Amino acid sequence: MANRIEVFTADCPLCKDTMKIVRQVCTKCEIIERRCSGDVCCDEAKAYDVRSVPTIVLNAKIVFVGKPTREEVRKMAPCAN
Repeated sequence: MANRIEVFTADCPLCKDTMKIVRQVCTKCEIIERRCSGDVCCDEAKAYDVRSVPTIVLNAKIVFVGKPTREEVRKMAPCAN
């Protein structure tokens, strides 16, 4: 079973950078981007109680809030190369 990474984002530079880093580092993971817009969050964000973006969820558990470095992503994601 592949590891699943969900990245909760909005249309902001930090979120775009976060998605780029996650995609570059976690090439063996299933990566899903979940977009929040303004005050409206998707049901998944509400279920995880996401309070800010970017937020990274690994296998249904919040593992990072904010923009991570490549090294931080490597440490948190077992599917990182």
